[in-house]
Amino acid sequence: ADLLGSPVIRPADKETTALGAAFADGLAIGVFKEEEIFASGEWAKTSTTFKPVLNEEGRKKKAESWCRAVERTFNLADISL
Repeated sequence: ADLLGSPVIRPADKETTALGAAFADGLAIGVFKEEEIFASGEWAKTSTTFKPVLNEEGRKKKAESWCRAVERTFNLADISL
């Protein structure tokens, strides 16, 4: 949430990857409408919402730090053990 600068909702059912992929596919080809998927609100009843607490400057520093950490991992697979 902090890095995105927007709320992130984690559903109570954490095994939703396949269901989410199916809904995304269905939305993309017109099988579902967004209102149909979210109309009941069932998914939100037991979900957890994470809200951002960092300001823009803090968010930028964290993102830059993360990018540097990722860059340091490049080519590590080439290291002989």
